[in-house]
Amino acid sequence: FLMRHPIKKSKKIPFSFKLFFTFLLLCCFFFFILMLYDSKIFSTVIEISHIQSKTTANTIIDTAVQSTIQDLNITSSDFFIEKQQNDTVSVNTILINSFCSTVSMAITKGMEQIAEENISIPLGVITGIEMFSNTGPSIPFYLKPMGLASVDYETSFTAEGINQINFKIWINVAMDIKIVNPLRSETMSVSRKIMLVDTIINGTVPERYMTLGNG
Repeated sequence: FLMRHPIKKSKKIPFSFKLFFTFLLLCCFFFFILMLYDSKIFSTVIEISHIQSKTTANTIIDTAVQSTIQDLNITSSDFFIEKQQNDTVSVNTILINSFCSTVSMAITKGMEQIAEENISIPLGVITGIEMFSNTGPSIPFYLKPMGLASVDYETSFTAEGINQINFKIWINVAMDIKIVNPLRSETMSVSRKIMLVDTIINGTVPERYMTLGNG
């Protein structure tokens, strides 16, 4: 009689092991994508988001200043008081302090309004090619104000001629913005200098005057 050798059956890999192995591969792939995103794509996206954030913040600042000027119905000459009797000029501190406070609140309100909206950057922008700048999936990020906007003023007096003074008043606007996207957040500072007054104040010119110099 011929002896039949038992046929060895191949061992099947348990389904749970296959599932675990597939899951491990997916995790490794996802980790690789994250590293690529963080090292190359994300740095470019952050740079672009900074530019867009500053543009948005500057637009809000300009709008706040213009709307405050219109609401208070003022012009640049209202910010200073010129006295003809003794040829002096002084800042209208009551008005300019009220102006700075109103601008600060308007900027903060404008930032809070856009905090509810996301700003999207198409992935095609990172190519640097204009025709692809609006293609691909968008990466959203949000802008959130970090406290109230700081608004104060400065003045300067510069001699321009015989009893002529170049008088300037400007405001300094500074605020911190938090940029938030799905994987990271960071804080960026924005500052602006906005001129309110830049004028020449003419004093009384004496009948006789003398200049000293190298003759």
